[in-house]
Amino acid sequence: MENSSENNNLGLESTNKGGGQPNNQNAKKGRLFYEQLRKELVQEDKVKLRKIANKLVQAAEEGEAWAIKEIIDRVDGKAIQSTEISGVDGDAIELKAIEFVIKRPE
Repeated sequence: MENSSENNNLGLESTNKGGGQPNNQNAKKGRLFYEQLRKELVQEDKVKLRKIANKLVQAAEEGEAWAIKEIIDRVDGKAIQSTEISGVDGDAIELKAIEFVIKRPE
């Protein structure tokens, strides 16, 4: 629906960037801090970034659980959260049928 006639009728243009409505500045505001932080960390041949990473590794080596978790999350990705759905009293849910209904547009 990006370039559909519905969008054109509403006066919307596709930016091909995904996300919110055109001219919505909220996403840009969130990126301002990120951009400034990134610039600060990569100055002087990334010395600041290396110092921070070094302190994180040192904290993990000293047994700090938060640092160990942060490193694992950054290296391997965050663990997938699993959800188990069960019936009354933890019993299995019995699946009797799956029904698909296809309706034609009117």
